[in-house]
Amino acid sequence: MTRKNSPAPAAAAVAPAATDAPPARRRRAARSVAWRPVLAALAASASLSIAPAGAAEPPPAGPLLRVDAQAQREVTDDIAVAVFFVERDGPEPSALQAAVNPVLQASLAELKRDPALQVRSGRYVTQPRYGREGRIEGWRVRGELIAESSDVSAVSKATSKLAGKMNVGSIGFRLSDEQRARAERELTGEAAAQFQEKARAAARALGYGDIELVEANLSSSGNPGVPMMRAAMSKDAMGAEAAPVPLEPGRSQVSVGFNGSFKLLRR
Repeated sequence: MTRKNSPAPAAAAVAPAATDAPPARRRRAARSVAWRPVLAALAASASLSIAPAGAAEPPPAGPLLRVDAQAQREVTDDIAVAVFFVERDGPEPSALQAAVNPVLQASLAELKRDPALQVRSGRYVTQPRYGREGRIEGWRVRGELIAESSDVSAVSKATSKLAGKMNVGSIGFRLSDEQRARAERELTGEAAAQFQEKARAAARALGYGDIELVEANLSSSGNPGVPMMRAAMSKDAMGAEAAPVPLEPGRSQVSVGFNGSFKLLRR
């Protein structure tokens, strides 16, 4: 009996080969395979970077010490200052101004003849005078000139030049900007040394071996000299041929300070 060979199953003939997959599916598969090494590397680096975070923490900050220190000295005032004024009282302010202004102009011209003097205008005030019932009974006009110089004799002579014209409101001394800046520069080093030494001494007393600067602030100040003559000297008291006023400079205090904080260290 003759046996015929059975035909291959239909499914085997129909199943597509891998190379017969659509192009879109092949591209997605290729991209997936290409990214696998990159993703693996990222996972490894992430695990390496995260692991030490819990193992090593920064040491706690030490306690802070606040410190302030100051260095100061007295410096001789080197600028003499004189304030002159003219004042008139009367019923009409315009008439008073007409009387005061020429005196100011003439006195200003007189003082400016001396090149050693620095002259400038001071206050110029027109104000009413009130009676007992609060009513205006008159007016007062006052004008000032200010003369100053590092040449003390020039200011002293100015008082005699204006005798009979203007009154002396005050005479005093001040410290020049140049001398103040020079003193502050010298004091800055002294104040800084005191600032650091004070911090080190406090650290040793508290049982710490060293310090580390965290913050520092610098400040400076100065007290001006006191005027020698506070009360006004009238032109009548000075006289027409008044002698120069004897002057002697005072002293101003200049100070420089540091304040800030240090970290206390055990080492």
